[in-house]
Amino acid sequence: MNTFKIAFLSLFITSVSMSAQGYTGQGYGGQNYTGQRNGVGVNRDIARSYSNNKPSAEEIEKDKAKRLDKFMDKLKNDLTLDELQFIAIKNEIAANNKAVDIVLKKGSTEEEKTEEVRALMEKSDQTINSYLNAAQKEKYKLLKADLEAPKKKKKDKKEDKPEDKPNDEQ
Repeated sequence: MNTFKIAFLSLFITSVSMSAQGYTGQGYGGQNYTGQRNGVGVNRDIARSYSNNKPSAEEIEKDKAKRLDKFMDKLKNDLTLDELQFIAIKNEIAANNKAVDIVLKKGSTEEEKTEEVRALMEKSDQTINSYLNAAQKEKYKLLKADLEAPKKKKKDKKEDKPEDKPNDEQ
């Protein structure tokens, strides 16, 4: 019976000391052998993932190209563009996007940037309209209105929210 008590006591002390030291059979970086995490080393991993999540310039360009292709496919289908119109409009939009990026990276005020971007967009619309026939121009005008409608709805909702007014019933 004495040996049983000694064995039990030593096992109990060993398990208590292991848990007090935080030993849970884990390898480097807070990950145990089953692949689960316990929180140790997580901050280091999060910091590493943030530095890896920043898209490279190449990834940004690929994303822009995908968005442009998607938009051009929509234009081609909605406006029934021929190949020459498709290429010319795609080149115009790509050039306009680059010009807008340059304006946005400038160190000028927000108002100046807004006015420059607005002027670039108007010029681009005029150029695109010059490639379209009368029926396509109407469809393009409606398409632009549909694209701008969600933006206006969001602005309207922001304006419709009641402002915090002090209670006069105190």
